[in-house]
Amino acid sequence: MKKLIGILLFSILIVGSASNVQAAGFKDVSEDHYAYEAILWAEEYDIVNGFADGTFKPNATITEQQLAKLLAIFYELESPIDELKKQTPSAIWSDEFYNQLASYGVPLNGYFDNRLRAATVKRGVVAQAITHLASGKKGLDSSIQFLLDYYISSGQNPQYEDRNLQKFYGVTNNMTRAQVVTMLYRMDERNFYEISGDAQAIQDNANKLSLNTRAKNAQNQLDKSMQQTTPSKSAWEGVYTYYYKWGKGTNDFNRRDAIISNATSNSFSIALTANDGTATGKVNGTATITSSNKALMNKSSNGNRCVVELERLTNNALKVTEVDCRAERSEGTNYSGTLKQQ
Repeated sequence: MKKLIGILLFSILIVGSASNVQAAGFKDVSEDHYAYEAILWAEEYDIVNGFADGTFKPNATITEQQLAKLLAIFYELESPIDELKKQTPSAIWSDEFYNQLASYGVPLNGYFDNRLRAATVKRGVVAQAITHLASGKKGLDSSIQFLLDYYISSGQNPQYEDRNLQKFYGVTNNMTRAQVVTMLYRMDERNFYEISGDAQAIQDNANKLSLNTRAKNAQNQLDKSMQQTTPSKSAWEGVYTYYYKWGKGTNDFNRRDAIISNATSNSFSIALTANDGTATGKVNGTATITSSNKALMNKSSNGNRCVVELERLTNNALKVTEVDCRAERSEGTNYSGTLKQQ
């Protein structure tokens, strides 16, 4: 991202007007937060957005599709002509970002499955994805070393330093929103915003490979320990959607989406989206199964109160009833509705 002029202007703003800096920030990111400057920078360049309540939720874990959005925006990736043919065909908001990343061969898991996209992303996957775009194709160890060498990231387990690189870095740990934004901020500081030759060659596509083939090659580039397969499907798992167009205007519609994944005999992960024309709300969380066809979510993955009742109906339908989830959605929306499995 060629932002030298913008960065200079941004620096002047920081030095010259403390009140403007405060106004541009989020109410849950204080000036003494370790990622304050990084989050402020990302907001300035429209790399991140906050939530409707004015928060950023820096400690919330980040999903792979949220990472995909940040990478695509940071590197200003071009969109390919064709689109991925997914195993879960339902269209979701991250489709365009995955199409873009597939065309550059970025190693990720969720190209073909919406459930994998909604899962939290591991530090090892983040290392390989970022390094591929910044420096070229590399294995897991080389990707970690790249991040460490340029102080883009640091290890999490000092007891393993100089003994076990992957454990030192913490490849299987989840990442937070603040941690990923800090990485991108440091990438920008070190001028790693140009796309690597390897990634550009895949996008140029001299061999005329399909987008699906490039996505599969990208998945295979991930270290085997970082590769995820489509989870075994329970009766709960799936992608559920409700859509109703009630007028002729662009915003005259209602839509509800639910993605259920990682189901066990006791619980499952759920990602909910509500869109009522101009207002949109999103929430991720874990629901506890209370009977053969009912489940209950009490709080979001961010730790906020979010009570949602779920019931499996006949004909592959899911009834969603929001009891109270105001801390996790925009005003004017709720998550209630009966959704059909796609």
